[in-house]
Amino acid sequence: MKAGYVLSPGILTVEETDLPNIGPHEVLVRVRACGVCASDVKFFRGLKTYRETPYGRESPGFTGHEWAGEVVAAGEEVADFSVGDHVAPFLIISCGLCKFCRVGRNNLCPEKKYVHGGFAEYIKVPSHNLLRLPHEVDFEDACFVEPLACCLNGLEKLGLHVDDVVLVIGDGPMGLLNLMVLKTFGVKVILAGHHRHRLSMAEKLGAEYAANPLETDLETIVRKATDGYGADAVIIAVNNKQAAETALSLVSKGGIVNVFAGAHPTYEINIDINKIHYSELAITGSADAQKKHYQQAMEIIANKSITPSKLITHRYPLTEIQTAFETAESKQSVKTVVKPWG
Repeated sequence: MKAGYVLSPGILTVEETDLPNIGPHEVLVRVRACGVCASDVKFFRGLKTYRETPYGRESPGFTGHEWAGEVVAAGEEVADFSVGDHVAPFLIISCGLCKFCRVGRNNLCPEKKYVHGGFAEYIKVPSHNLLRLPHEVDFEDACFVEPLACCLNGLEKLGLHVDDVVLVIGDGPMGLLNLMVLKTFGVKVILAGHHRHRLSMAEKLGAEYAANPLETDLETIVRKATDGYGADAVIIAVNNKQAAETALSLVSKGGIVNVFAGAHPTYEINIDINKIHYSELAITGSADAQKKHYQQAMEIIANKSITPSKLITHRYPLTEIQTAFETAESKQSVKTVVKPWG
């Protein structure tokens, strides 16, 4: 098979390698689509590392995790999946024993590892890390199961009500995917970003306002939309200090800020502790997702509550993965997808 490798930060190649040998509890999947995530780009550039996915030829498909495909072989102890099934991954392999795993919050497990390797023609996966997809779900929509699950994990924490106003800071794929899900909650959304083509897409996806803070006064827009109170919730879907400070300045009393995007490299901000106290603000984070969120994501895609593939603007074969990553990194695209089989 062909597989992508990051040999060292910034060095990306596609090479021929042997098909993975599957064990009795593993499944071999033909990858039909794999989205390029911001975390993949960070790994490519050496800004983020994973203990289970080293640089070099030990990691075919390296950090590809937004994938969907079809089963081509199953180990002799696998009872739940058969050849021809369409599948997407539940990404996390956890210890199952810690206090977080015992209550279903395996995304917080200190020993968690990830099912990586989607930038390849085939990937082997433990059967308990697979979700079966309805055959009518397109693979391009199915590769959004994991990022959509992350959105659902974050939104679960916000306690939203119909007609609330939510400010999403960041016009990347995850900011726009959060927007798509938020609109199913019956809330009003203001999305802030710096890229005209992405802001235009945000308007088409239902944002009440899509604003570039470099060209217009975001505070004026938020205050006008909320009768001066500020946003009921703010989602930080981009990783920079200014976004965090903006979130804290534009959230309403009694509101909540969700730090959705990780920061690599990290940064620190100053917080007025009295503002949190006297305004009864809540600040939370969300990282990865629980299995229930993956199942919810699959159902949302299957029943067409949203069509996440609308975000895809660029598609590349596996042999052009270097270009795919450069396109995603340059922000020319909205969502970039690699399709190993065309």
